[in-house]
Amino acid sequence: MVGLLITGHGHFATGLGTSLKLITGATENIVYVDFEADHTIDTLKANLMKGFDELKGCDGVLVLSDLAGGSPFKTAVECKFERMDQAIEVVAGSNLPMLIEGSMSMAAYDSPLDMAEALMEAGKDYIVRFELAEHQDDAQEDGI
Repeated sequence: MVGLLITGHGHFATGLGTSLKLITGATENIVYVDFEADHTIDTLKANLMKGFDELKGCDGVLVLSDLAGGSPFKTAVECKFERMDQAIEVVAGSNLPMLIEGSMSMAAYDSPLDMAEALMEAGKDYIVRFELAEHQDDAQEDGI
């Protein structure tokens, strides 16, 4: 099983967590690390390291962060290289569909890299734009 560590600016992580709980219920092996305005990089790093410790029992950890190049992303990458004993992958640009998919399929993965690739595809698939299509009546429709 691959654990999930969600991080981002402000309340990105815990906000996704409350949405996930509303949609899917409580889940295990998911840790949320916010990077709030009054936090330093050292605070963020300590919180991320604590999160990685909480997920030590998993086969690996997939970090889902908000922005590539932002402090949560960069600090998670730094932690990855300091924790060579733990398989860790870091992905930026995360969204709620990725987290839902990950929470429901985490037991199916033993590699955070495989899970990252699957969730990146899921995240892209859920990016859609509403488009109003004109309805065409079909004379052969049975009305259902």
